[in-house]
Amino acid sequence: MSHFLRRISVAGLLAVAVATVLTPGPAQADQTAPQVTTTTTSVQAPLATNLHVATFTHGQRKVAVAQIRKERAAARASSMRTRAVAIALAQVGDNYSTGGSGPSAFDCSGLTMYAWRRAGVQLEHYSYDQYNQTKHVPTKEALPGDLVFYLDNGAHHVGMYIGRGKIVNASDYGIGVIISPMKGTAWTNAHFTGVGRVV
Repeated sequence: MSHFLRRISVAGLLAVAVATVLTPGPAQADQTAPQVTTTTTSVQAPLATNLHVATFTHGQRKVAVAQIRKERAAARASSMRTRAVAIALAQVGDNYSTGGSGPSAFDCSGLTMYAWRRAGVQLEHYSYDQYNQTKHVPTKEALPGDLVFYLDNGAHHVGMYIGRGKIVNASDYGIGVIISPMKGTAWTNAHFTGVGRVV
């Protein structure tokens, strides 16, 4: 064999040997493979937090809706009371008439029934029944539009509170519908029964 061919054979054997040494076996491949780890914590934690936030937000929404409804109901009631007072005051100077319920003559419960009916609430035409229809409130908490009752749980007389300690009421024959003190006279002090709220 020529010197040239021997050099090629030796070079080839060296190349094979180097390739064999550098090629990893199964164990080496396992050791050099990239390690992959998985965890569910990073997924579960945000999910739990999101559910908590969603529940909390839903609770807040319910509270907000309830508050809005409450405020709207209060505003509506205030508007109705204002209207009832305005209608009752518009009758000042009208005549008194037993059983009268308007539009130009009234008895005491006929006036309050007329005013509140025009404001959107139906009351019975009898002061004792109106006393039982209303929610009784302390005198110091009276609001314009509340009804004020006298004698025997309101069986004798009723007027409408208009503020500042005064009522509008259909008083009697020859007097008609007037504005008068809720209390302060001998008769009102002796026979005052209480205050009833319509709305």
